[in-house]
Amino acid sequence: MIARFFLPVFLCLFLTCSQGYHYKYWFFPYYEDKKIDTNDREGFVILSKQFAKDKTNIYFKEFVLKNIDPSSFRIINHSYFTDQKSVYYISSQTELKTNSPKAWIIIIPLDLKIWTEDNLVMIPLEESDPKTFRILKNHSGSDTEYGMDANHLYHEGTLLEKGNTDSVLVLNSHFYDIIKTKISIYYEGEKVKGADPATFSLYDNYAKDTKGCFYFNALRVSLFACDPESFKPLSYPNPLDPKISMDSDYAKDRTSVFWQGTRIRNADPESFLLDEDRKDCPYAGACARDKSSVYLLGMPKE
Repeated sequence: MIARFFLPVFLCLFLTCSQGYHYKYWFFPYYEDKKIDTNDREGFVILSKQFAKDKTNIYFKEFVLKNIDPSSFRIINHSYFTDQKSVYYISSQTELKTNSPKAWIIIIPLDLKIWTEDNLVMIPLEESDPKTFRILKNHSGSDTEYGMDANHLYHEGTLLEKGNTDSVLVLNSHFYDIIKTKISIYYEGEKVKGADPATFSLYDNYAKDTKGCFYFNALRVSLFACDPESFKPLSYPNPLDPKISMDSDYAKDRTSVFWQGTRIRNADPESFLLDEDRKDCPYAGACARDKSSVYLLGMPKE
């Protein structure tokens, strides 16, 4: 109980917790340490940490949003909102600035100044319908960066597909938000090349269809040859809850063993299994063995 209480306080002290919108001196609205210029202080309303409004304007962080109708404005989540005209994707990008562009290449001048500037990104979603738009949620109930209305699928403001969206699914993964439609599989807003939605089956890091196998990580998707009928990842009990099974980066089929989608040469699939009792494992699921070798992070140990 004590740890639960003090951990957020500790993080706030050392990582600078965001205040978002708040009032100073009871009357003056601020976003973080920046005062908001409004001619309607009495009508100014804080809607969330990131959004506020008065009678004539909508505010996102320190920005005034132009051409947005306050009377029909509705927050969907931290990245999306609507008015009567459209659905919008919004974010801010922080850019590092310096008064000496060549400072890093030549020498650091004595008068060097470094600061950051936030730039607003606001995208009206093409052909969007505010009345039917909603955010897709993953298996844990958290919002993804995907949204859809009755006839369109979007990712971070970009239109991915047109057509009826009744068949759109967020596939069940502990790690990634992967979307399946009738015609495509999407990861990070990009089509997974070579994937067949009709036969696509997702594990955690691995997936397969009738033509081949896939390995997902935070940077990319790898397509590799396998025997889909016999392919399966090797799993281990979740260290926090042994009742839950977690897929490792090892997988095998009838003829081969794989680590992160790459075939392990000379590994024997018939005898290959995870070695959970090894003391030199950096994390669960990293060690394995077969009849002739032991493996660490996909490499045989000599």
